[in-house]
Amino acid sequence: MTRFGHTALTMVFALLLSCTPQGKGTAPVRPEKEYDYKRGEDSFEYNPGGLFADRPVTVYTYIPETGDVTKMPILITLHGAERSGQNGIICWSEFAERDGFIVVSPEFSKSMYSENDYQFGGVTDPETHLLRPKAEWTYSIIEPLFDYIREKTGNTSETYHLQGHSAGGQFVHRFLLAVPDARVGTAVACNPGSWTWVDPSGRIGETSDVFTWPYSVQGTPMADRNNLASFFARKFYVCLGSLDTDTTDSSLPKDKASMCQGKYRLERGRNFFAAAEKIAGSFGLPFSWELSIVDGIGHQGRGMVYGEKTGSSYSADNYSETAAYYLIFGKEK
Repeated sequence: MTRFGHTALTMVFALLLSCTPQGKGTAPVRPEKEYDYKRGEDSFEYNPGGLFADRPVTVYTYIPETGDVTKMPILITLHGAERSGQNGIICWSEFAERDGFIVVSPEFSKSMYSENDYQFGGVTDPETHLLRPKAEWTYSIIEPLFDYIREKTGNTSETYHLQGHSAGGQFVHRFLLAVPDARVGTAVACNPGSWTWVDPSGRIGETSDVFTWPYSVQGTPMADRNNLASFFARKFYVCLGSLDTDTTDSSLPKDKASMCQGKYRLERGRNFFAAAEKIAGSFGLPFSWELSIVDGIGHQGRGMVYGEKTGSSYSADNYSETAAYYLIFGKEK
């Protein structure tokens, strides 16, 4: 059996999970204290239920002080490897208050979600590298969280926007790849340290080595042509800081697969975008992505949202048209 040649076994396992008694299966388990939203900054404990019932997620929110909450756009933002959901609120609240949108920033703590669970979505077992059932993927938390926020606020949005920086950028692009039917409007992946190459052969760049998930789609359902077509059709921005070129950064992934992608984050992002565009062309698939370079910004989460500074601080009245805020909300004005 190949590393990913166990589709039938996976399907059987998934069926068994769906038949598990309530409380141990996939039935939703709500927090002991239901979320009762308030305006401004807030947080609550969200229990995804099912296989994640023992791993609650602290969710930080920002809801503008004025405006009709039921009609506000929703942004879900994913933090970096520091695992702080508050950072998402710091990056976005000023824009949210001015423009009238809801910010949702889930915090995947290191004590409950490993690097494999967060950056790589828990798609494969870290020891055997075999594909896990979709119910075990961390990605399965996001869509129900969107519905939970809508339920509690009365919001009528049919889609949500998605943005993440660094490790959050890894989460965002792999989420889009793994969940083709996700109700995402615009998505922005800022400065990921590694990417998942979309060449079904599993090759990255000029290397002859074959890589599997999380560094390529090789041997996974994500390599399916229809799945790739959905991925390439997304309104998706590969957003990179022009100064994110530090090769000695302790948080920069330096494993073989990541190093094959490029020496630093800016190079890796450019190479990923070019490789994806080439694969789309070879398959005859439409390619809707855009590459956006934020001048003067390195590996700073807030800098990738705003772009420019006013003196020594950031201001919602001064932003770059290549940074995440403008890509998601500014273009719509």
